[in-house]
Formats: sequence, structure tokens, C-alpha cells
Amino acid sequence: MRINFVMSNTVSSGIFNAIISYFKVYLPAEHELFVSQYPINNCDIYHYHRPNLEENLLENSVVTVHHDLEDTDPWFDSSIFVEKYHQANHIVCLNSMQKEFLKTREKLENTTIIPHGVNEKVFTKKTRVSNNKKFTIGIISKYYTRRVKGEALLSELSKRLNNEIIKFILVGEGRHQQKVELESLGFECDVYEVLPYSMFNQLYHSLDILLIPSLFEGGPANVPEALYTNTPIIGRKIAMIKDMVIPGENGFFLSGNPDIDAKLLNELSLNKNNKFSILQNKIIKSNINILTWREVVEKHLAVYKRIILENSNEN
Repeated sequence: MRINFVMSNTVSSGIFNAIISYFKVYLPAEHELFVSQYPINNCDIYHYHRPNLEENLLENSVVTVHHDLEDTDPWFDSSIFVEKYHQANHIVCLNSMQKEFLKTREKLENTTIIPHGVNEKVFTKKTRVSNNKKFTIGIISKYYTRRVKGEALLSELSKRLNNEIIKFILVGEGRHQQKVELESLGFECDVYEVLPYSMFNQLYHSLDILLIPSLFEGGPANVPEALYTNTPIIGRKIAMIKDMVIPGENGFFLSGNPDIDAKLLNELSLNKNNKFSILQNKIIKSNINILTWREVVEKHLAVYKRIILENSNEN
């Protein structure tokens, strides 16, 4: 099988580069992967990652919904993407909210959910409750001035959290801006604007929780990574968070109300040997199925083969 990843432009993307690298590693030898800006002739599958930039999709086409379809940013206007989704043979969703959006609003049911995977060669599981001196909250995302990653909620939460027993670790471009804000409120705060991927396992093991206050998400990729390492997640009930977080078992959902959410975080930090300990012990014993990247590639191959078979039967 000749598979063409059509990228539609030359802009570099961390998550796209990661996906491409895992396909190159785990794709069986009898298949070939070609990555190009424009479609290549005589391929069996055309997998578009930025279909909104295309005029028309070719036969045997697959698209992946990489973003939140309800994002209010004009760049992610769902109508631009949906027009191309209607041309695709199959649509890969990262989460059930995307699938439901396409089904209810666009009557598109040719969808399969394949979330991001975990590199099991990089990440390892925690086997005990952390012994951090302070309750350590991690945030992993680029800082956006339009505050789409929950920057506003974090600002409000920080005014209500106990700075004597809570510490922050921020990872992502531009996060130094919130380091200044948090430190002005008396919090200890470490920032890593760039962190090598090989260090992320150590990062998760240093956290008590991963906080994801984002308003919109497609994944994010750190959801399966955190849960795989037995790091509880506190996040809004969106995207892969909605699909993978079980309240009280491996995390909790944010309400978006800073008073309510700060109460939860303060309670977890103040009762680290009680409520948090129970949560951590439950996540260690949980059996949530987190896909490896090898399994993600295998699931994509199954989609590709089904498309080829269906189209060959029609002909």
C-alpha cells in the first residue's frame, strides 16, 4: 500500500512531525509512506492533515480532525473544514465530541475515533503517591494571547489558591508571562519554554496533577501521556479529557467557575494524604486503555484497508 500524507503547506508542526515519525517507525515494511505538500500520483491512500487548504480531495481520501470543531478562532471556522470532510472517504476523529459534532450537525457518519498514542519507550508508570514538599500542578501548552488555553481561568484560580503549599510547573512557549504573574502572588513556579521530549516522563513523575483549563482542544496529546504515567488530570470536560478522565478515579472535571475549581484544588492539596492519596492510588490501579503509537498506526491501517476494499468492490 502506498500512503500519501498530504500536508498542504510547508509550515512545521510539532504534533504532525511526531505523527509522521511514528508512522515511519511502525508502518509494516510492505507499506510505503510518502509525505508531501501536494498529492503524489499513483498512491492508494491520500491522508490530508490540513484539508481546509485544499481545493478538492482525491479518491481514497482520509482526513483527520486535529482541532476543536467549536473553536471560535476564524482560522478554525468549522464550515471551512466541514466542506472538505464531506469530500473524504473517511474522517478520523481524536475524540467523541468531534464525532458527535459531525454526526448531529453535518450528518457525517463515516468517522472513526483514533486518539493520540503514547510512546511506551519514553514513558513509565508511577507506582506510588508523590512525596513532593508542595502540591505540584503542571500546565503543558503554549501561551496564547487570546487565552484559549485557559490563561484567564488560571489567573483567577491563582488568586484563590493556597500559595504556601501549591507549586506550579509551566511548560510551553510564552509561559514565562504567567510565571511573573504567579510569582507576584507568592507561588513557587518553574517554567520550561522548551523541554526535550525525552524529559517529559520525568516531568509527569514530578507532578501531582496535570491541569488543563483550555477552552478548546483537539486532544491534547498530553492527556494520554499523563494518564499513562498515572498522573491525574484536572481539566474541562472537552476533547480527549471528556473521553479519558473518570471523575474520582483518574482526575476531575473543571467547572470553569474559579471559586468552585479553586475549592477542589485547595482541597486536594490540603488533603494530600487523604483525598489526593485516594485519587492517586485509584489511578495506579485503574485499567484505562491508553493506545501506544504502534496501535494508533495499526488502527489507521485498518481504516485505509477498509476504504480500498470498499472502493474496489464498487468498481
